[in-house]
Amino acid sequence: MDLFRKVITQPGKPQDFALQTVQQAIKPQRQTKLVQDENQLLENILRTLLQELVSAAVQSGETTMQYGESIDDGENTQGQVPRLLDIVLYLCENEHIEGGMIFQLLEDLTEMSTMRNCEDVFGYIESKQDILGKPELFARGKLVMLRTCNQLLRRLSKANDVVFCGRIIMFLAHFFPLSERSAVNIKGVFNVSNETKYENQAPDGVSIDFNFYKTFWSLQEYFSNPASIGVATTKWHKFSSSLTVVLNTFEAQPLSDEESSTNNLEDEAATFSIKYLTSSNLMGLELKDPSFRRHILVQCLILFDYLKAPGKSDKDVPPETMKEEIKACEERVKQLLVMTPPKGEKFLHSIEHILERERNWVWWKRDGCGPFEKQPIEKKTVRDAGKKRRPRWRLGNKELSQLWKWADQNPNALTDPQRVRTPDVTEYWKPLAEDMDETAGIEAEYHHKNNRVYCWKGLRFSARQDLEGFSRFNSDNGIEGVVPLEIMPPEVRSKYQTKPSDRSKRPKKEETKSTANQAEENQIATPASEVDEGNRPDLEASVAPMDTDAANVSPEEHQKQTPDTDGGQEPGQIDEPDPDQEADHEPEPGMIDGEN
Repeated sequence: MDLFRKVITQPGKPQDFALQTVQQAIKPQRQTKLVQDENQLLENILRTLLQELVSAAVQSGETTMQYGESIDDGENTQGQVPRLLDIVLYLCENEHIEGGMIFQLLEDLTEMSTMRNCEDVFGYIESKQDILGKPELFARGKLVMLRTCNQLLRRLSKANDVVFCGRIIMFLAHFFPLSERSAVNIKGVFNVSNETKYENQAPDGVSIDFNFYKTFWSLQEYFSNPASIGVATTKWHKFSSSLTVVLNTFEAQPLSDEESSTNNLEDEAATFSIKYLTSSNLMGLELKDPSFRRHILVQCLILFDYLKAPGKSDKDVPPETMKEEIKACEERVKQLLVMTPPKGEKFLHSIEHILERERNWVWWKRDGCGPFEKQPIEKKTVRDAGKKRRPRWRLGNKELSQLWKWADQNPNALTDPQRVRTPDVTEYWKPLAEDMDETAGIEAEYHHKNNRVYCWKGLRFSARQDLEGFSRFNSDNGIEGVVPLEIMPPEVRSKYQTKPSDRSKRPKKEETKSTANQAEENQIATPASEVDEGNRPDLEASVAPMDTDAANVSPEEHQKQTPDTDGGQEPGQIDEPDPDQEADHEPEPGMIDGEN
């Protein structure tokens, strides 16, 4: 401690002797960086020395930051306490000691100092803001600095120390990044402790309407906590009725430019109190004060802006009737602000701009306070941009050219049978069958039936491999009806199974008629093919087996045929013609291909 007490009285820059002093006092294991135990020992020494300096300053009657002012650094003169803080700040900045030590000393200094001395201490903090805000120091001491500033704000008077409070708030706004959540009122909690007390009983000799007085000051209960109104219509009606009385009074007693000249808002020497007096004897004078009226009217706009704030859930949104009433009241308030001199219209534009920015902050907070920082874009010079040309590919684009290059390197790549393979319809529909299983717990938005490409490919595969399943695709079953029954979940399989009575509803007379008319239809088709004598034996060969089969089937055997074995088609099923017969036989106009 004696070494540091001697060092802070010596002139010179901290980098010339700070590290050597620490090495002599602590004798660390490493030459340039202290370990944890050594940091704790050094912190105890410095905090004890700081306490002794503050105590000596109090006993001598000097200010804390000017005590022992005998160090001449060439251009300015410093006290011993700022000298000690500069040495510690240099060591923390260069990572010779733990980075949060300077913040701890500043917190101790503000706690040991009076409010007059705290203003000087805070001036030192503001002068070192750039160094304290460096990433290596900010990460270690941001919470300590926030706690220090909050303690100062609690000790200060909001009415008498307005400037000092503003300095602290501005420092926090610059010291912390915009996306810092510790400085954001995420839940939007209001300061309900700010109560406005007013008279409940009329005093003797009052010259104003006391009911208006109570109605006027009762509005402060809603202004201090707008959330109390919410979507409750009863509270809103009570507030709107009271506000209507106040607005009617403002409109009935307009202010002139002469009256406003006695209270010039642009006077730089004018001081404005943040809380007005509520005495009933002052009510008449306050109504003639333009700043007082603007104070009340701006409070109304803030409350309206909260009630219709963006991003609320459906249950917090006010009803349509309430929205219309809010809009009507808002128009009246804006008109009164324009009528309030001086420069009412300009004042209204400024307030609207502020409220617009406030709505943007509300959106930002409700979206999770996303970071504002964006990565810088690399700047490209005009010369580089002019030299850059669009690449030319051999086959039009990069993918096709790369594919062609692979084919040249591997000739068997395009002829590999495993490369192009039509999947089995049962294997293809398995993902959709798993979606149909309710026990799987797959959400509806992730079902494969929502993928149009997947469904379109599956219908093509089913049309080629599974006509029975393809026939189940209709408006009732949807795409899920195409899934093969064997891979469907058991609990939904019965829904898509086709009943035996529904498979074939063709009458027996129609079947008999079709069998009896086969020979006649073949005879009709024969003359059209007589032009080509060479093809006639083939046609007779193709017709003869059909006639023979039809003739050998007895009526009893025909009635015993099941729907699975008869020649009738199921609904939606399409017969594919024989390629040989299709090549040799072209149907006449009016005939349906495949209906024999």
